[in-house]
Amino acid sequence: MINSTDRDLVLKTAFGSLTSLEVATDDIFAVWWDPQFDHHSDAQIIFTQLKRIRQDCLHNLGMADPPNPSAGYYYNVYIHHGQKDCFPNQWGNGQGTDKYGMPFLTLPIGVHTSESNLYHEGFHIFQYCANSPGFAYQGDSQWYIEASAQWYQCQKLPDDINAFVEAGTMGANPHLALWHSFSNHAAGDPTDWLYQVRQYGMHTYLFYLTNVADVAAELITNGFYLGIDLSPQEYHYRQIGADRLRGHFSDWAARNTAGLDYLTPEQIERATQEVINVGDPNNLHPDVLTYTNQGTHGNWIRPPKVLKPRGWAYNVIRIKNNHATTYKFILKGDKTGSEGAASHFEGRIVVVGESGPSYSEMEMSNPLTGEGRVMAKGSDRQICLVVTSVPEHFSGTQTYGYKVQIQAGPNSGD
Repeated sequence: MINSTDRDLVLKTAFGSLTSLEVATDDIFAVWWDPQFDHHSDAQIIFTQLKRIRQDCLHNLGMADPPNPSAGYYYNVYIHHGQKDCFPNQWGNGQGTDKYGMPFLTLPIGVHTSESNLYHEGFHIFQYCANSPGFAYQGDSQWYIEASAQWYQCQKLPDDINAFVEAGTMGANPHLALWHSFSNHAAGDPTDWLYQVRQYGMHTYLFYLTNVADVAAELITNGFYLGIDLSPQEYHYRQIGADRLRGHFSDWAARNTAGLDYLTPEQIERATQEVINVGDPNNLHPDVLTYTNQGTHGNWIRPPKVLKPRGWAYNVIRIKNNHATTYKFILKGDKTGSEGAASHFEGRIVVVGESGPSYSEMEMSNPLTGEGRVMAKGSDRQICLVVTSVPEHFSGTQTYGYKVQIQAGPNSGD
């Protein structure tokens, strides 16, 4: 890892000059702004947080400095006011690369001193020199750049009401692959907020791994600098272990189905409201099948073709219940996915009662076949079968089919 200080570093900017801009420096950072504004005090806030992030990333998380200090230059941070200053009007909130090949950070006025925003964008600074091709910001690994930055932000501010504002996207379309992102969607996938912001909401999964399932935090980050070709999702599979990770993913899916109960009530309410505010209701597919006080009457049923789970995804079959009875679930998966990858399924049963949710595992006799049974009370409002698709395949949009039979009644038969 590169661990530079500001000793002998030189100021260099592609967006003005020392005579046309105000600038302050500390550690490896230079904060620039248009002189018509005064951001001296704001710069100190930015320095304090970025230095803290830098030390954490370098010494605790196995990450490295951006290329600027090793080239002899400060890492530039620009506070910008849109059309009101001398910087490019199209600048947003995030990291770019200038004409000299050096990364830089742009912070819009209003969020430039936001603690949560600085945690997210500051973390991106130390992803820049990642040497693992499998973790590139493209294709089926693109999701991880944003999800891990969001994870870092919520690690530092776990009780912030907005820490999980995108969490509602998880249950909105759970059939989408873990790695669904900007540019790797399947033909016909919508491109609205519910689908495009999902990679940011995947920090809920990373948070679950580290904060509930006790996966080491450095496992989320150290893969960036191991020079590996594995994607983040396959790296986790290899490092955490196949059975263990499949279990964690399935448990996370069950907890999402019960209303994200690993978050605070305020965070859940905020995430739910965000879906209402900006999500397209036509693109909400939380359940693939729903029933009321009954099973499938001896029939085998399949999810709709467009909602079959993709790789490392899940479906929810929901029964609305108001009486005491027994439900038995039988799962039979197809041997392969739509493009030939070997299928692997797990199942979880979620019961939502008056005292909260309870969870049980479907007993899997092999990767394709399982059974589970619950005795529902009259006060149990919902009984959900969560079918998780967790194959040893970590790319693409292929789907994994299965069929389910649900028996309902005192003897688990219709």
